[in-house]
Formats: sequence, structure tokens, C-alpha cells
Amino acid sequence: MEVRHIRYLLAVADHGNFTRAAQSLHISQPTLSQQIKQLERALGVVLLDRSGRTVRLTDVGEAYAHHARLALRDLGTAERAVHDVQDLTRGQLRAAITPTFTAYLIGPLVHRFRSAHPGITLTVGLLRRNTAYHSAAARAFTAIVHDVAEEHRRHAH
Repeated sequence: MEVRHIRYLLAVADHGNFTRAAQSLHISQPTLSQQIKQLERALGVVLLDRSGRTVRLTDVGEAYAHHARLALRDLGTAERAVHDVQDLTRGQLRAAITPTFTAYLIGPLVHRFRSAHPGITLTVGLLRRNTAYHSAAARAFTAIVHDVAEEHRRHAH
């Protein structure tokens, strides 16, 4: 079963007619009929009553359509959530700072970030100087803010 099967079924249910549903979906009527039959075979039930002038959902079809609408709504919400995270309107950032980045340095950065991205939850944690950046402790963070000069001094000795 695919999402398009659900969209197709709901279009037929909404239009009460395969031809109008196919037109609204910009597909051919035979293709739409075939896709609905595939869905019915996959579920092992008849979803549509095709006996009258208009096509209507069977009782099983009504139950399925109700949950299918909820599922499509949730998929839409999930797609919006992905876009929100991608464009930084929502999400979570876990930033680690090293001891050399004291409060007077990180404070203005946090303030600017929160002003620019109010929908992002920002968590700031301390990463001890001797913690390797590839360790499990470091991997818990999305970003690590550290003093590059301090890093070079440590490795030079």
C-alpha cells in the first residue's frame, strides 16, 4: 500500500465518481480504478460500493477512510516538521562549550541565536577540556564551540 492509494481512495469518496476524481488527480480513470482495486486487494476488502450511479464508501471503506484521513494529516504534519527543522524555524540544538568559552563569551552568542531562531530549543552544556571531540560525551551535542587557539596550544605540547 502506498500513500497515493490513500489519496486516490479519498478523492473517489469525496467526488462520488471515478471520472471526476481522476480529473482532480490529473490521472486517467482506468489508472485510478486499477489503483483502487490494488488497494482493495492488498487489504482484502471492498472499500467502494460501485453498484449505484454514484460511488460510495462501504462500511469498511468508511472506517478505513476515517483513519486514512488522519494518517494523511499526520504525514502532512511530519513533512512540515522536516521543513521547519531544515529552515531553522523549529528543532533542537545541543551545543557544548569548552571551559575557555566562559559565560561572557557564550552569553551574547546564545542571545543572538535565540533572537534569530525563537522556535529552536537551545541546550548548552560544558564539555571538559580533556574530553575527545569524537567521544560519546561529545556526540550527545549537535555543535561544539571551542577555542581553536587553545586546541592548537594543547596539541603543540
